[in-house]
Amino acid sequence: MRPKKPSKPAVPQVRKPKTPKVAATPAPVKQATGGGSGPGIFSNFESAKFSNKRSWIWSSWPQDFKKTMTVFDRMETTRKMRWLELNAGLIRQVLADMALYTVGGGIKAQAQSGDEMWDDAAEAYFNQWGSRACDITGRFSFFELQHICCRLMDRDGECFIIKTRGPGGEPRLQVIESHRVGNSSNNEVPPGMVDGILFGPYGQPISYNVIRSDGSSRLVPANAVLHLYEPELASGARAYSPLQHSINNLVDMLEILSLEKLAVKTASDITRTITRENPNFDGTQSDFEAFGMRPQDYGDGMTDPSEASTFLGGKVLALAPGERLESFESNRPNKTFDGFIEHLERDSLAGMLPYEFTANPTKAGGAVMRFVVAKADRKFSHRQAVMMQRFLTPVWGYVIGTAIREGYLPSNEYWTKVTWTTPRRVTVDAGRDAQQNRMDIESGLKNLTDNFLEEGLDPKEKMRENAAEKRYLMDLAKEFDVPLSLLYKPQNVGPADINASVGDSQAKTFMDDGEKVTVDPDDEDADETSNE
Repeated sequence: MRPKKPSKPAVPQVRKPKTPKVAATPAPVKQATGGGSGPGIFSNFESAKFSNKRSWIWSSWPQDFKKTMTVFDRMETTRKMRWLELNAGLIRQVLADMALYTVGGGIKAQAQSGDEMWDDAAEAYFNQWGSRACDITGRFSFFELQHICCRLMDRDGECFIIKTRGPGGEPRLQVIESHRVGNSSNNEVPPGMVDGILFGPYGQPISYNVIRSDGSSRLVPANAVLHLYEPELASGARAYSPLQHSINNLVDMLEILSLEKLAVKTASDITRTITRENPNFDGTQSDFEAFGMRPQDYGDGMTDPSEASTFLGGKVLALAPGERLESFESNRPNKTFDGFIEHLERDSLAGMLPYEFTANPTKAGGAVMRFVVAKADRKFSHRQAVMMQRFLTPVWGYVIGTAIREGYLPSNEYWTKVTWTTPRRVTVDAGRDAQQNRMDIESGLKNLTDNFLEEGLDPKEKMRENAAEKRYLMDLAKEFDVPLSLLYKPQNVGPADINASVGDSQAKTFMDDGEKVTVDPDDEDADETSNE
């Protein structure tokens, strides 16, 4: 039997002292690629390095924008933007400019099915539907809804339009503002729903949760909802105001202006100051006696020095010994203050509209102003394209499709094809642009349709009006036997060519060296006879 090995003596365990807990401080972000864990201070990107020379940027780690913008973020920015719309003139101006130059007198439909008679009938039906109250409340026309939705896209960042029906089954639209779409208040959020939008497995919207006035909610299918916003990110669910970056600037600016106005009012209330070299604090001389007057000389009621203003006019004041009367001059606000306010306004409008277009165009020269207007025009064109894609064209399909189904319009293979006539483009050289358009049309570089569309007019309607007007002038020239060139004389066309267009059935009349000459078109051998 083997003897047991002696056991090793137990080594006493010494506990390490616990390190006191301290508040967490931002640490350098470690690299996440290649399996390395080196600190961010060794990054090759200067913008990624941690530095104690600048403040730490408190933001979330990059992720889908659905998670980055929380419900609180969206509601809080929306709340502040609605407050600024009521109280900040700069916000009201930019919202009005975007709606005015984007929508103007209304973006109008132009059917492009290829059948002219059907196109005219469809446009007439759509215009009649849009001219009356086409929303579910019965208050707004289609033109007014365009203005409302355009403003909501800038104020809230988005709005929703539900395709619904009126009491008689006619197509109607219901505008839903952003705060009406969200998760249910009973905390029963189905899987896949993000801030009121239920997404499918591939990220497509399935339905929208619309909150009623009483707090209840209902799911509306996605094919009945138009989500109107300017897409900026692929991973986002909801949109935010394109002006949200200006909230802090404008709130600070309003507070500073309020305090500065108070300072100016206070300075305006002080007109003169009295300086005493040897002030007397024993009460032997009052402020009233400093003007060389005694209260007893003006009755018992004259005890307040401010009452001197009731009888002092353009008089010479007698000051007490050691007193000096000086005018008070204020230097508020100064030029530095004006530049500071301009910087806040410029930063607030960045990414939206140029500062010179919205706030102050006085400092922009001719070439700079043309660039500013061209840049603003691109912004308006982009907004119009978004509204056509997400709002106007789907509404056309809904209204005209219903009309075909109900028998108000005949069926057409290409009934969904439609273009939209936008308002006249903004310009600072109307005369110069008009002259260039005329030259482009005459040279064949531009057709009349494009020209009318740029001016916000209906091409077919305007060309019909022009043709009817020319036909009337030709008939008028026949009726009164006068040369057509006296009634109408376009550029680059001679009088003989104008008069020749009257028609072969009438004796052609033209001007020849100031004389009126008539030629009978039926007599080829006839000589020209003077009508003198």
